[in-house]
Amino acid sequence: MTFFIIFSSLLFIIYIYTGFRLIPALLKKRAGQWCWVILILSFVSLILHLYLRVNFIYFHISQILALIGYTSLGLVSTLFCLSFFRDLLIIPIITILKIKEFFIKSKKISLFNPLKRNFLFKASGYSIVALSSCTTFFGYFRALQKPKVVKIDIRLNQNHKNLKGFKIVQFTDLHVGPTITYDYVKQACDIISRLNADIIVFTGDLADGSPRDLAHDISPLKGLDAPLGKYFVTGNHEYYSGAKKWIHQARILGFEPLINEHRVIKYKKGLLTLAGVTDIRAEAFFKNHRSSPKKAIQGCPEKSFKLLCAHQPTSIYSASRAGFDLQMSGHTHGGQYFPFNYFIQMEHPFVKGLYQYQKTQLYVSQGTGYWGPPLRIGTFPEITLFEFI
Repeated sequence: MTFFIIFSSLLFIIYIYTGFRLIPALLKKRAGQWCWVILILSFVSLILHLYLRVNFIYFHISQILALIGYTSLGLVSTLFCLSFFRDLLIIPIITILKIKEFFIKSKKISLFNPLKRNFLFKASGYSIVALSSCTTFFGYFRALQKPKVVKIDIRLNQNHKNLKGFKIVQFTDLHVGPTITYDYVKQACDIISRLNADIIVFTGDLADGSPRDLAHDISPLKGLDAPLGKYFVTGNHEYYSGAKKWIHQARILGFEPLINEHRVIKYKKGLLTLAGVTDIRAEAFFKNHRSSPKKAIQGCPEKSFKLLCAHQPTSIYSASRAGFDLQMSGHTHGGQYFPFNYFIQMEHPFVKGLYQYQKTQLYVSQGTGYWGPPLRIGTFPEITLFEFI
């Protein structure tokens, strides 16, 4: 509850700051009042949905609250970032001009008299609103489009050449919940099925809610099939919603959960060690779920190709030490939408795409679904097809 209060307070500051910096300057009194009403109702919708979500309370109306709240959050967060950036630029400019006005009584600085400053402030405000509205509109439809298939070739060395032609489908961060429902899941499953991979792996964050409430929405996943199996690892959101229940649900859907363990897969004359770990922060919820790539790989055939499924890219450090050849991850959503696709690099050095860390390759998917605001700007929903060459 403490986290909920802090998070809600931060959101309140963002909404209020955005309103005060844009509404009075751009709208007349009556229109401004209506805008404040809409802004406050959007905030209340978001907070009410989050409160119900945190307390595992579900009503049909929660989907409506989530759609209103999350969409408004996408727009408001973009408005906030652009407004805040503008204000950061304005403060030093105004300060310098005030100093000049104090020491130099000159008409040369009349360009920045109150009337012209007001005009520039309004013009920048309209630009911020126009840019934010356009990007939100674009991002909304981008987030809801069908996932794109990204083809990644993994070049094998001589020791693993017998695995040539082996195909893996990775999907991740589906986040089934209030705004991602049955139709989207079915669409993603149809795409995965057409790829005819040898194995299917899911790398965490399946849903935001309980298996009981989302049973219908996730049901298409049961129809997925691969000759050599389909596998599941936990992400951080499984632990928010009850990880043990979701691990059990994964089994019902036909997935084999990998909880710091591995399976040896034979393909032609080659061997693949497929390992999976719990989310890197799982220990905070269950002591026996401490993420351990080293434990996951113990006892595997030494000469096999070693693949790790780990939700968060930061598992790469321990994965590399453990001797993995490749790690598949998600979690970052590629930043999901502007400007957070730039900010995320401050916390995560691996955001999207293929990386080489020491002797281990790392692939970070942009995610098949989205979390929070139904927006994608600068990213797209992804299903990844790996082929060993």
